[in-house]
Amino acid sequence: MRKHVIRLSICILTFCIGTATTFLSTWIRANHASEMDRPYSVLEGSTVRILPYNATFEIPEGWLTPNPMPPPAKNLYLSRQDLDQLSLNDGSDWEEAQVINAVLPFAQCAAHFGDKGWGNYLWDDLQGRVYFVDSTPKEIATMIKTRGLQESLTRFKDASLSWENYGVWQKLTINILDAPTHFSLMKNLEFYYRPFNGKTVVFVFLHAGGFEHTIERILSSFDCPACYRTPRTETLID
Repeated sequence: MRKHVIRLSICILTFCIGTATTFLSTWIRANHASEMDRPYSVLEGSTVRILPYNATFEIPEGWLTPNPMPPPAKNLYLSRQDLDQLSLNDGSDWEEAQVINAVLPFAQCAAHFGDKGWGNYLWDDLQGRVYFVDSTPKEIATMIKTRGLQESLTRFKDASLSWENYGVWQKLTINILDAPTHFSLMKNLEFYYRPFNGKTVVFVFLHAGGFEHTIERILSSFDCPACYRTPRTETLID
């Protein structure tokens, strides 16, 4: 009897180990594939190239040599390793980061860029991100007007929405009123997006005004061979 119990225990243990090994191997392969599917970027002069989509856009040459004061000095987060470190440097921009993350999955962020380091304690800067997401433009608009707006109202004194078509891009802005201490500051969190081949490219810009021409140049420089098709016409706000 004891021998049968031992043999049964060994069989059960072997089965459990085999099942666990199979599950672990599948999990590792799935996560490795997911990691390899994450978009990232490389810098070629003043051109940011987004991989694996081979899309490009230009940034001002002055951004290639960031001003080290005030810290942090890092204003370009392009590689997967860079992007993994981005949230550690949210600094004074952590509330805006929470709003962006409420709308777009950070795993699909391909690049972060700005004229000054992300997380600085200044208000006269421009910060930007670009995403390649599976959501449709209408789904993105819904996320902005629900989760994005709600998160903004939670984090800041007030927030409202404005929207328009911007050439081939659709544009939806969360207008943020920030009153951290003794003064109030209006900031724009702008989402520009357009579809292509089952995905949507989204540029996000954060600024307090005065960067319209810079944003226009960045968007007009965007080039992606897979993007050249007639954009889907969808309502931004129901």
